[in-house]
Amino acid sequence: MNEITDQVLDALNKYPELLKQLPANTFLHRVQPCRYDANPVNYRADSDTRYADPSKRVGVYYLGCSAEVAVAESFQPGQGVDDQPVRFSQLQQASLHLLKAARKLCLVDVAALANRATHHKIRDIVQAKGQGKEGYALTRKISQVCMSQDHVDGLLYLSAVYTVTGAMEGCNIVLFEGRSPQIQAISHQPVSIAVLPNGETVVEFLCSLGVALE
Repeated sequence: MNEITDQVLDALNKYPELLKQLPANTFLHRVQPCRYDANPVNYRADSDTRYADPSKRVGVYYLGCSAEVAVAESFQPGQGVDDQPVRFSQLQQASLHLLKAARKLCLVDVAALANRATHHKIRDIVQAKGQGKEGYALTRKISQVCMSQDHVDGLLYLSAVYTVTGAMEGCNIVLFEGRSPQIQAISHQPVSIAVLPNGETVVEFLCSLGVALE
């Protein structure tokens, strides 16, 4: 993995276009348990996710660039357990949060970085945990290297479950802990009654994606 470290650092230095600037006040979205409604911005160093710090020293915080992608990412059949349907009780225990960027954020484009630094296509590194020989090892190493760069706030990457061609609406962001304030919470609503910008309820939207609910 030391080779990956060198390749990522070289690519970040050589290709400034790998860094994307997210303007201040850009709206962002997140689905999380209702118990966090009073304090929705929580970075997790112990996260077991795709872009978590493998050393568990730097916390990560995931956001969707649209309400739709935040919902699609949060309610997938099985959530890693066969193909069990999503239960309505899961919707009832979650809130959809609206937040905004507190300042301009500097984000690394994961897909472009993977091509330049590792010669992997994004499809090869966006795998479910445990798939292949490495599982999340490569994505976590890429994230860890980017975390070491103080000017980098996080990563920008395409959703694997709700992709919108050529649009930020199909992208996710993971932010790194330890930077100046990145996010400001605005409002939240229960997922079970939330209405998306196009007028669909969350249930209608999930059904349109083929997500089984029970």
